Amino acid sequence: MSQPPGRVEDYTKPFLVMAYVVLFSGLFILWAAFGYAISLLTSLFLHVILQRIPRRD
Repeated sequence: MSQPPGRVEDYTKPFLVMAYVVLFSGLFILWAAFGYAISLLTSLFLHVILQRIPRRD
């Protein structure tokens, strides 16, 4: 029979970096298309929603 898989690489940091790049790009596009206020409101909305996610300790 086959052996169970070993350890896999941890892709957490690359994921977080790419999530930051996508978020920054999206907010920049909103800012360019609709103005600073819309970008700030979107950031505030995301902040409030993400604060509701419980943290793991």
